[in-house]
Amino acid sequence: MQIIKVVKKGKSDVTIYFDNDSLLFLAVEVFLKSGLKKGDEISDDSFSFLIEQNKLFHIKQRAFRLLGRRQHSTSELRRKLWNKDYEQKLIDEVIEDLKKSGYLNDSDFIRAFFAEKSKAKNWSSKKIKGELLKRGIASKLIDEMLSEQPIESDLENAMKHARKKYDQLIKKNLETKELRNKLSAYLFSKGFEYESIKDVVSKLIKANDYEF
Repeated sequence: MQIIKVVKKGKSDVTIYFDNDSLLFLAVEVFLKSGLKKGDEISDDSFSFLIEQNKLFHIKQRAFRLLGRRQHSTSELRRKLWNKDYEQKLIDEVIEDLKKSGYLNDSDFIRAFFAEKSKAKNWSSKKIKGELLKRGIASKLIDEMLSEQPIESDLENAMKHARKKYDQLIKKNLETKELRNKLSAYLFSKGFEYESIKDVVSKLIKANDYEF
């Protein structure tokens, strides 16, 4: 089939007219990359290939918009693209391309997620891991990446939570044992491990003239 006319449609698309009354709608970027022009002949296979390239372009643009808002795990991005009813094969191709080009990296995502939740929200490593698992990241990779983080983080975050809770509980004139139990239960609910809780509660209560 032969191209008889190319018409720009808006700012981002073109319509290609063929001598057999077929039409092809392409993003301007895809059209320019193809090198097509009026008078060119293309085969049915080339026609199908251009349709696929146009789909890939739009999937990638959607992915870039999502990544521009915030970092995503591979699983998160794949799910959001799939929810737009894109073909799985094309989604997989876009995902792999984004990985190769460095736009999508689960290790980087874990580091950024840890930094945000640990420092800004004082989350425990256990809670962070749980949230990362919800985002489809493999447990083994999470453990590897979290092992790189300073072990002091959980203790520091547990102490921050404990101090706030302590300030509330101390007004109730609780017995030392009850104060300890309530602080411990509170920190446990925040996802901190037993050893961290024991250490933090002991230090906090002793620092405020209680016997643990």
